[in-house]
Amino acid sequence: MTWINRTLTVAAAVSMAAISGCAAQDEANSDPPAASSTAPSASGSAQTGAAVITIKDFKYEVPASVKPGAMVTVTNADSAPHTVTAKDKGGFDNEVRGGATVIFQAPDAPGEYDIICSFHPQMTGALVVK
Repeated sequence: MTWINRTLTVAAAVSMAAISGCAAQDEANSDPPAASSTAPSASGSAQTGAAVITIKDFKYEVPASVKPGAMVTVTNADSAPHTVTAKDKGGFDNEVRGGATVIFQAPDAPGEYDIICSFHPQMTGALVVK
C-alpha cells in the first residue's frame, strides 16, 4: 500500500508541476496589450505628427505641411482608384486602389508640390514640405 500512495503522490506532484508550467507558458505567450493609436485630425495628420493624405469624394485631404523626407500615408476612402502624383517636380507618383492605403516618402527638398490624380485630372492639391 505504501508503494501505491508514494506513486500517486509523485504522479500528482508531476501533474501539478506540468499545470503550473503550462500556465506560466500561457502567460509568456499571451499577446501584449495593444498600443493605443491616435485618430487623424481634420487636417489629415494624426496627433503624433504622422503625415496622412486622405482621398475622399474625389478630393485630397492634405495636412498643412510635412517634414522633408517624411513617410506619407495615403488612404483612399473612395471605391475608385486614384493617384497622388507630383504635377511638375518632386518625383512621386503613387497609385492607390479603391479602399487601399499606400506609403511613400515626401521629397527631401522643402517646397510646395502640386499634386494631381492621373485618372481624374480635376483632382488637385498641394503637398507642402517644410
